[in-house]
Amino acid sequence: MGTHDNSLDAGSSDATGDGQNGTDGADENDGQSDTHAESLAFPVFAPTRRFADARTKMSAYLSGGERDSLRSAAKSMVNKGMGGPRRAASTMRRTAQGAAALGQFLVSARDGSDPRVVEWVEHVRQANLSANDLILELVKEVMPDTGSIDEESLRNAAAEALGQFYEQNPDIDFFTLTDLQIHDVMAITIANEVCNRMDLQLGQMYERLKYDPRQIQLYRKDIREYVQSELCVVMGRHGGVGLNPQRLAHEVLQSALEVFAA
Repeated sequence: MGTHDNSLDAGSSDATGDGQNGTDGADENDGQSDTHAESLAFPVFAPTRRFADARTKMSAYLSGGERDSLRSAAKSMVNKGMGGPRRAASTMRRTAQGAAALGQFLVSARDGSDPRVVEWVEHVRQANLSANDLILELVKEVMPDTGSIDEESLRNAAAEALGQFYEQNPDIDFFTLTDLQIHDVMAITIANEVCNRMDLQLGQMYERLKYDPRQIQLYRKDIREYVQSELCVVMGRHGGVGLNPQRLAHEVLQSALEVFAA
């Protein structure tokens, strides 16, 4: 239906300054690809090949370094690659805005506080959609397709978060979630976007080490579990009942990036 205008400002991009709109090449090409990105957001202070150290640590993790190496890769990605947690949070502000929009929509659906949301909920209930179709329609309503690669990544992160939540709670009604359940959905959405960022900047290591697809999926699952667990801990510290979703999402993203950078 598209009756609820919760669209995100397409004029700003999550990826400004770190190559989100294109893949970083192999290390021998890093100077060229990273320098172009840095000219957008890091005009003075950003070093060339700023993700090289994180990629080296990710290689160590993929070679059997376990979680310590993964934590080191995440730390280097945030500190050296993205310019520290504060700058990283600014770069990923679209992530916080998207998680906040999803959280606010779910609050409005539960409380019946927005007539447009109420109308949309009534429409989809009458359509008797499957869980997967409902998730797709919900994400489309909250985050309309703008044609942006960044927005597509964010929509995928939200859809995966809702899908995971449904798998864990198959009898759940998305339109009657508690505050804590909504916070969990927001946290997992943010975590999924952090994982997407790691895949984009560090994921070429999978190809270099020539792992088979099953092994790659196991590594990605472990990375996702690690990031999600950290985000859920941070959300638990910030997610007071009734806290404004927009403020909450920004605080959680900032705090999580500080945890990864520590």
